[in-house]
Amino acid sequence: MIAPSKWKEFSLGEIAQYLNGKAFKPADWGNQGFPIIRIQNLTDPEKPFNYFDGNIEDRYQIDTGDLLISWSATLGSFIWNRGPAVLNQHIFKVLPNTHLVDKEFLHFLVLTTLDEMAKNSHGLAMKHITKKKFEALKVTIPPLAEQRHIVARIKVCMERVEEIEELQNSITSECSIMPTASKHDLWNECSRLFDPIPLGKAVLSAKNGLYKPKKFHGSGTVLLRMFNIKDGELILDRIERLQATEKESVDFAVMNGNIIVSRVNSRELVGKSAFVQGLEELAVNEAMIIRLQIDENKADGRFLTWLMNSPQFLHDLRGRAKHAIGQSSINQSDLLGSKVPLPGIKEQQAIVDAKTRLLPIAFHLQAEAAEQEKLISGLRDSIIRKAFSGEL
Repeated sequence: MIAPSKWKEFSLGEIAQYLNGKAFKPADWGNQGFPIIRIQNLTDPEKPFNYFDGNIEDRYQIDTGDLLISWSATLGSFIWNRGPAVLNQHIFKVLPNTHLVDKEFLHFLVLTTLDEMAKNSHGLAMKHITKKKFEALKVTIPPLAEQRHIVARIKVCMERVEEIEELQNSITSECSIMPTASKHDLWNECSRLFDPIPLGKAVLSAKNGLYKPKKFHGSGTVLLRMFNIKDGELILDRIERLQATEKESVDFAVMNGNIIVSRVNSRELVGKSAFVQGLEELAVNEAMIIRLQIDENKADGRFLTWLMNSPQFLHDLRGRAKHAIGQSSINQSDLLGSKVPLPGIKEQQAIVDAKTRLLPIAFHLQAEAAEQEKLISGLRDSIIRKAFSGEL
């Protein structure tokens, strides 16, 4: 490889021609014709297109393989791969000087200049770099043969990154469904061995929460709300407070060992429940939550919460919910009448002990997967940097 110190310096304007896209107006948009490439269509392939059905100059026409550079709002370089289209303003169509630079090499080269482009950009509402400043940016490039060799090396590395990303996506997907899958399997195991009983047989009392006008909110007693319920757990990183009287604090008290259930929520969240643990002070539940006091002779609250958050239980419960625009609701009868395949208390506790030992491992796997995802996200930039510093 020729050392980068031996590469020749050019300005971006010397190695390619840059044609800005057309300033399409909303009146030009339609539902058929050529898709109009806007910056959002480059950065997110899922974004919908606007279309243009009319005559347009060749300079604005794009096809698969064209090199595009966005120079406003989002700075970036892209190889277009979605067929015939037309180009919107704020994006350059790049025509490389093929005697000096390979198109794909120029694509990767521009990616290494994004920080420099950002330094030369200006504007408040929408940062952008002028064409004059863009074309004046200095770059160093090797001979064409070396450029193609570097591109080939980058492509090989990028293919490996894609393979790693596919594996990582699979791991992340499996980790994300692990909590639900474990509850699904637990329900099935219990269903094979134990007859279902109404939930109410394992509950000593059920009580809807407390409602008070907004002026009573902001200080006082901890108020447990719907956002404190997540994946069967009580989440206390966000706390609201309510000024409750002494009597209200007793009547609507939520204590460790209770289960709280979302009774009014969106269709996909109504019925979600959490086992209450970790409370260090008095708490009450809001009106949209039902508090359950469990009969500890019949049920372990942690075990029961797992069953109540299983897909099978929630499907049955939501089938009897009342649905309106934007929200669904259940009442105490709906909840307490729902059936659960409940083992004896000793069997429940044995399962809880076993699963509790496994939970740290599951959490560790999820954390590891999240950390690996962060590391992978920077691989592409690292590969390009190393390629242009002679380290690849």
